[in-house]
Amino acid sequence: MKSKINRRTRAKEIYEKVVKNVQNIIENGEYEKYLKFQKQFTKYSFNNIVLIYSQFPDATKVAGKAKWKELGRELMPNAKAIHITAGMPAQGKTTVKKIVNGEEVEEEHTYNYTAYKQVYVYDISQTVGEPIPLETKFLASEDMASFYEKLKQFSKFPIHERKLDGGLKGFYSPSNKAITLDSSLSVDAKTAVLLHELAHGLYDDFDYKTDKNLSETFVESVAYIVADSFGLDNSMCSFNYITRYAKGNADIFVDLGTKIKKCASEFIKELEEFEVQEEKLAA
Repeated sequence: MKSKINRRTRAKEIYEKVVKNVQNIIENGEYEKYLKFQKQFTKYSFNNIVLIYSQFPDATKVAGKAKWKELGRELMPNAKAIHITAGMPAQGKTTVKKIVNGEEVEEEHTYNYTAYKQVYVYDISQTVGEPIPLETKFLASEDMASFYEKLKQFSKFPIHERKLDGGLKGFYSPSNKAITLDSSLSVDAKTAVLLHELAHGLYDDFDYKTDKNLSETFVESVAYIVADSFGLDNSMCSFNYITRYAKGNADIFVDLGTKIKKCASEFIKELEEFEVQEEKLAA
């Protein structure tokens, strides 16, 4: 029983550390930099991404000592270790009392659980040896007009362009399942807004009437990650707007962060697969 209590206590400590780190990221105005950083670590959990970022914000590729050695690289003297957590399968035993033939007997039962322990990883900048290609996946085009056309073809919703009033740049209509963009925007701005509205239509399952703040924080974050991945400088995204609604809700933000990472990865994968299909049709 003591081991279970220790695991729960340790899990609570890790969670509280993650919440504190997220709060610091928000309060220090580093959310935009964090989103750029996040997409480099698709195989790590949201909690571990936060832990990596809080200790080594300039990291680009991390692995354990054994993995670096396997890749032909050695740790530099005094290499800075990054502490993360790893879950490993484990077994425990417990005693259960039961009645057999009218008598109380004890039986030992084995149960499976995930044990979490602290492990160390190192950024590539802390190693020397064989070069490692740092692949960045994006559509092979610097022309956002071309990317914008691809997005319109990719869209599962009809897209309309017309002059919008009141500073409105675009919107997604859940009832009509259609996207409207301000026709007066530049191509790059239309691309950014279209990514935002597509994220609303594809991944946003918040009740907008009651959870508008969460919805807009989530959607703008997903759109930013996808835009950055495909080479669009999405400077029109207002990160002050995002952080204003996330600040003070770091515990909620931890849950939202996992959703942002998952949906952005799915969005990017779908766009990449769409491009491959287009290339096959053109061949």
